[in-house]
Amino acid sequence: MKRKVFTEREEKLLKAAGSAVTAQPGRLVYLKGDPADKIYYILKGRVRVFENIGSGREMTLDIVEAGRIFGESAFERGNVRPACVQAVNQVAMVSFGMADLVPLFRKEPDLALHFLQLCSRSMDHLTARMHDQCLLDRYGKVANYILDEISLDSEERGTAGGVLPYTHEDLAVSLGLNRSTVSTVLKQFQKNGWLEAGYQYVKVVDRKALSEMVEQQKNR
Repeated sequence: MKRKVFTEREEKLLKAAGSAVTAQPGRLVYLKGDPADKIYYILKGRVRVFENIGSGREMTLDIVEAGRIFGESAFERGNVRPACVQAVNQVAMVSFGMADLVPLFRKEPDLALHFLQLCSRSMDHLTARMHDQCLLDRYGKVANYILDEISLDSEERGTAGGVLPYTHEDLAVSLGLNRSTVSTVLKQFQKNGWLEAGYQYVKVVDRKALSEMVEQQKNR
């Protein structure tokens, strides 16, 4: 994952211009079809973007973590939400209407550019995710997601040293898989000596082996 786009100064400007919002785990931020009137910037935590696909089933489209924005449909007046968004863990964020952002964009051109960069990253990220959904089996999906999340060695995100501070349930929600499926995959990876799993974390031991397995699936 790439580093934050906004500078510390820009984050302060955004906090001053927007409204602070917190969401507890499981809380819906908005539903598909709701008016798209706010854009959100995540300061801490992560949310799940998902679609209801019938018979009570849900498909996870994306997991948006700290340092990213969501709700970009609000950039165009009159839009409605194309998907649902739900807090995965405790989330702290800032929300903005266009009336909050336009004056900032006029005064701070770099801030507007950084918003565009985040929108571009979101598009690239979703394209890659849809690509992986088509090419990877359950083992590849779990491995690829873990590798992506730990690619930034960050004390702030808890990913230093190849550690991902997620439970099996966290991974299941993030990937749109059953918890039992994720547990089976992680047990196999442990048996292979590729990772270790403990209470609310997994730690990658053999990044090369996981990467090679993912690449083999993508290239077959």
